Amino acid sequence: MTKQTIPFSAAIFDLDGTLLDSMWVWRRVDAEFFAARGIAEPEDYSRAIQGMSFRETAEYTVRRFQLPETAEEVAAEWMRMSALEYAEHVRLKPGALAYLRGLKRAGVKLAVATANRPQLFGPTLERCGAAELFDAICTLAEVGDVSKADGALFRLAADRLGVAPERCAVFEDVHEGIVGAKRAGMLAYAVRDAGNDHLRNEIDALADGVIADFHEMGRFHPLPPARRCVIYTARCEGDPARACAPREDDLVLCADGGWELARRAGVKPELVIGDFDSSREPGDEATRRVPVEKDDTDTMLCLKEGLARGCEDFAIVGGFGGRVDHTLANLQALRYAAERHARAVLCDGLRWATVVKDGAIRVPRDVLGTEDGVKLSVFALSDSCRGVSIRGAQYPLEDGSLSPAFPLGVSNAFAADFAEIEVREGVALAVVCRD
Repeated sequence: MTKQTIPFSAAIFDLDGTLLDSMWVWRRVDAEFFAARGIAEPEDYSRAIQGMSFRETAEYTVRRFQLPETAEEVAAEWMRMSALEYAEHVRLKPGALAYLRGLKRAGVKLAVATANRPQLFGPTLERCGAAELFDAICTLAEVGDVSKADGALFRLAADRLGVAPERCAVFEDVHEGIVGAKRAGMLAYAVRDAGNDHLRNEIDALADGVIADFHEMGRFHPLPPARRCVIYTARCEGDPARACAPREDDLVLCADGGWELARRAGVKPELVIGDFDSSREPGDEATRRVPVEKDDTDTMLCLKEGLARGCEDFAIVGGFGGRVDHTLANLQALRYAAERHARAVLCDGLRWATVVKDGAIRVPRDVLGTEDGVKLSVFALSDSCRGVSIRGAQYPLEDGSLSPAFPLGVSNAFAADFAEIEVREGVALAVVCRD
């Protein structure tokens, strides 16, 4: 399946009310803002400001209610009032992350087009696992803070993506956004949001499609199936073939000298990423050379590449042993994936590890290819792990707590064909190794 089955080559997304379930934040901000000034919030206020830029909204509010503050001061107050909610509590709309990843797997370019400010939505996209997926971020401030109905914001996004407007689709929740998308010559999909029920008929008449959530986009076009990303690291003390057997449809990446490990295993990578400060650069593989002085490890760069291509299932081959700092960095990469709602496993045939965050996983007893002589350990990676249950183990735990200051979960054993590890709140590392 390719992007030709999708009627657009680029998708441009509004955030608030479209990708993000965030309108409750602004309803709370409005209520507190007006209450602090002894003003009864008019019923038509939220409708009146729809489609306005952040600056336009502040200017309109100051003008309408004859406030003593400047528009800049009002906007700054709104930013302060909403920052914590965006950083910690705002979530993606149902099905949004899976849809974004599906589009990336299909080769569709993605952009954000919003009236919001990067200081607010940036941390939200990072926390929700969507930041790596976007090829461009555009805000109304960059086009003069004009209304979305003008269409300039969407034309900017298309230009940055390098895609003709007629090959773009816009996803919006407000009428003004749909108007702007059509004015820019683009497809327009409307996402239902309770704040726009008063214009439902107008939106439905103008949009090319209407959805309640992103699960419903399957009615309009198919998406490629999920693709696993296999990452070969430069070190594997066990048998790489036992650690992972790549499938034909896997995305295979190599971190630096990992290409030599993949070659010995008879696997051809799609891309090799590294600084090649400790190994030679391959002469016959697609290669991305990166500076030696950088923040990311080569393995992390491969993980980010896989995430950017829409993968959500990762098998990292090797990565244990040698320098302890390298091992710890690879274990931290597992948490990075989990924070972005992706599954990642680190295995070298002798040891296996993964991370569970606010959820549950099943670990097979034969995950290393043997049923005897293996140990299961669970460690807290966050400040604390609450509601921890370990079932199917020799030493079970039910609704307990783990702390990074004490290794309570070390050196357990399997008592069944699989162990179930559940963490109600927190991040835990599960490790299986041979005795």
